[in-house]
Amino acid sequence: MALEPSYLHVGDILGTHGLKGTLTLYSHTRPASAVAGYSCWWVGESGELAKPYQVKRCWQHGKRMLADLEGIADCNSAEKLKGQKIWVPLSEVEVDEGEYLWEELIGCEVILDESDELLGTVVALEDYGAQDNLVVKAPDDAESQGEWLIPFIEEVIVEVDLEEGIIAVDLPDGMDACFTPRS
Repeated sequence: MALEPSYLHVGDILGTHGLKGTLTLYSHTRPASAVAGYSCWWVGESGELAKPYQVKRCWQHGKRMLADLEGIADCNSAEKLKGQKIWVPLSEVEVDEGEYLWEELIGCEVILDESDELLGTVVALEDYGAQDNLVVKAPDDAESQGEWLIPFIEEVIVEVDLEEGIIAVDLPDGMDACFTPRS
């Protein structure tokens, strides 16, 4: 069963913008501007160790986001936050029915729907633009060690049971090409 984190990583502080303490950030939310919907960000290496900052203003600037935070009024204080992660309490994150947070899927076991054969455990998710992809590590006792890259799309994902920590998949013919052996 996947562990539920208490904070969700929603962005990364890339650097400063201008002289008044404005931060440049990369948003992990979809759309990117959704990060502006949280009035308080927790900034630090982890959610549990982060310090809260009230968001005064947050807006899109090209492909990045810019933000002004309470207590950060010049580029020197903003520079100290460069490289830090932006977190929000998981309890503040709304997820629509049929949608999942990546963090909820990591640690889930992936099985073939027809045979209940264990393909492995979700170790990460990746986004290459067309769709999200589950990175699934083969079990330690598998005949062939390696990773599956499984598209997280309706045609492949049959069921997600977060309570049991299981994702059932139906791999179309030719999907064995999505397995990368490791020696």
